Amino acid sequence: MSNVIKQLEEKNVKNEITHMVWSSRMDLVALANNRGEVALHRLTWTRAWILNPPKEGVLVKGICWRPDGKILAIAYSTGEVHLVGIENKNILNVSNVNGDITYISWVQEKLENKVQKTSNLLDQDINEDNDYMKNVDFSSIFLPQPTPLPTSNGEESKNFLHIQSALNMILIGTKDGFVHIQIFGCFTCAVLNISEKVLYACSIKNIHITEDLDKLFVTVRNNENNTISIVIYDSQIFQTHTKELYTISMKSVYLLDLITYLNNAITSIAESWESILIEIDNKLSKYASLVPQGGVTADFLDLLMFGICSQEMEMFLLYDITKKGLEKFGQTIEMSYVNIQKLLLKNVTKFGQSITYHLAELRGMARFEHRYKVLGLDELSINKAIQDNGSFLIKTGEMQQIINHSLSNYRAFFRWIYTAIMHLIDEPIPTDIHKMTQQDLAYITEFLQNFDHIGYLPKDEVQKGFIMERIGQYLHDNNLTIPPCMEGNDWTVFLRQNECLQRHPGMLKHYENLSLMQQFKMLKTSLEEVLNSPKETIKNNFGFLRSLDGFNFGESQLKMSTVNMTKDSYLFSFVKPKNYIYLLQIFDLGCYAQCGKFYFTTLESEDPDCDNFYEIVDNAFFSHNILSLLLQNNSNNKSGVLYQFNVEEALEKLTEIDVNSEEIEDAHYFPEVNGTFLAPKSFKNIDNFVCCQFAISGTRKVGIVLSENRKKIRLFELSNEDDDDDDEAEITNSTLKESDVSMQDASFV
Repeated sequence: MSNVIKQLEEKNVKNEITHMVWSSRMDLVALANNRGEVALHRLTWTRAWILNPPKEGVLVKGICWRPDGKILAIAYSTGEVHLVGIENKNILNVSNVNGDITYISWVQEKLENKVQKTSNLLDQDINEDNDYMKNVDFSSIFLPQPTPLPTSNGEESKNFLHIQSALNMILIGTKDGFVHIQIFGCFTCAVLNISEKVLYACSIKNIHITEDLDKLFVTVRNNENNTISIVIYDSQIFQTHTKELYTISMKSVYLLDLITYLNNAITSIAESWESILIEIDNKLSKYASLVPQGGVTADFLDLLMFGICSQEMEMFLLYDITKKGLEKFGQTIEMSYVNIQKLLLKNVTKFGQSITYHLAELRGMARFEHRYKVLGLDELSINKAIQDNGSFLIKTGEMQQIINHSLSNYRAFFRWIYTAIMHLIDEPIPTDIHKMTQQDLAYITEFLQNFDHIGYLPKDEVQKGFIMERIGQYLHDNNLTIPPCMEGNDWTVFLRQNECLQRHPGMLKHYENLSLMQQFKMLKTSLEEVLNSPKETIKNNFGFLRSLDGFNFGESQLKMSTVNMTKDSYLFSFVKPKNYIYLLQIFDLGCYAQCGKFYFTTLESEDPDCDNFYEIVDNAFFSHNILSLLLQNNSNNKSGVLYQFNVEEALEKLTEIDVNSEEIEDAHYFPEVNGTFLAPKSFKNIDNFVCCQFAISGTRKVGIVLSENRKKIRLFELSNEDDDDDDEAEITNSTLKESDVSMQDASFV
């Protein structure tokens, strides 16, 4: 690493900055302020975009980047985690942990470790056999991609998740001691209750998983006495079943994607129905309120059979419906029906069938017990979901038939009403309207039979309205008011005559009285059961190894950082306010550990006994052997220092500790070591700047320092080497460049 630390920019901002996180793949930094806004900035301090909070008063609790740098995860004070695409700030997924989030990070398996393991095998044939469980997804061959809905922005599909080469996961910690592990940021595979293991109420301060995913270190703070402890779990389930977890997680992503798509498609159907058909339904309901109960059907039948038109009917036809209005209604209603039919057939039914495909593959995995049983796939719940999806598809088919039948009824009804209006105004009947046939009369009669059906009001209320629209009842979360007549259906009759077939578990059930919305809710509930069943099983595969009681720094904010040193060695750094930092190295499942206590004095001084201590403001590992420190000189000039501390020599000063002691700091004596003289100095003075926080990127070799009032920042380059890795980042620079806005004009500042 070069010893050059160069300042690039100094900027003032309008609102207080609360969080700063660098991308590991690009020179981009994500910033959150005290208004809950999140902004993405370049190294040149031009802004790519700004994202408002989901609601007024919602604050950001944490930010992390997906390891490939394409997605940003934002944790909010509501307990929600939003995944945001960095090219256009679209919300790609929203999950809720139902807790106060205190920590969030996004980690990925280290593929080099797997390569190293397989390289030790004897020959290539063994390698191929060992890889026989490699995930091969044929769904893209057999299943079409969801087509954008007319009312959508084309972002429903979670394509951002469909192409991923490595297992990655978001680690979320909450104030009430829970750790949520979400593969790909969507599939919650485990929820660990840390308080249950340590036997006291605690909050999560840090979560660290090893590069090969086989051990999990959770740093917690006792809510009663503020003791800091490190809880170690065996997480080998991630290492031994990586491919299986990857496959299940991808299937869950596909299913969640399809459910979201179906939900949006059904919403589009409902909007199409409500926007056009409800107007005429309201007019008919208004007319129904003027006549006695049953009078609507009676008046229309009188007009149909005898040509007698009551005064209310005449006013309704001439002034409410009108000739021009009826012409418009006829066209718009038919267009609406056709639109609903297309949405139902091309969007709902078509992609509802895709759910069956993915569920069938999950069922096949569940039957592969020696690989998937340990992950909790439950064949019974999958079968239930397949059944419910089949019932949902049956209901969509039923709705298609209702649409076809209603179209015939509507056409006959409107032609007849149009003829009646023409007679009332003494105008000739157009030649293109043919005379009424017996079939038309049957359609109209059937249509009129539904006029006095009661709507969605309580039974004990006096009701004058009615539901003219038979499709609308399918789009409400209530039983059908006009269920379909299945008496003449040969299949229904056959099943009733053969109860053994009717009870067969493979027979799809037809719920005649349920609406499409009710069936969709049943399907969503079944899928939730399928995807939740692995959560409990995988959680039980986490083995609790030990709890290492550490330090007590009071109620001050915990500033710490972690890094993997070797395969069996992990280094933790803790800032003890205000002048000390502890380095804690843990070996081999926590059975052996050593610790040291360090302070720093004036860096220009050559006197090891100098008593001008720096305040240690923040810390973060720049690499496995470099710890970046933010120091503060509280003398007259109030200057900060960005210091690169080489920990290799510091590790030689560590003292072995008893891992079973109640508290490391009280049970051991640690010599106070002046870290300033342990290694060559690499630092940068930040003159006339009182610091409170910084963010460092070891891969991009950049840093950002925040002032005490959180309204001023300074950008630094930590190396003068040309590390041109931007080509690796698959992001459209032009997309971000077009939206660049100078910070001087930004509302964020």
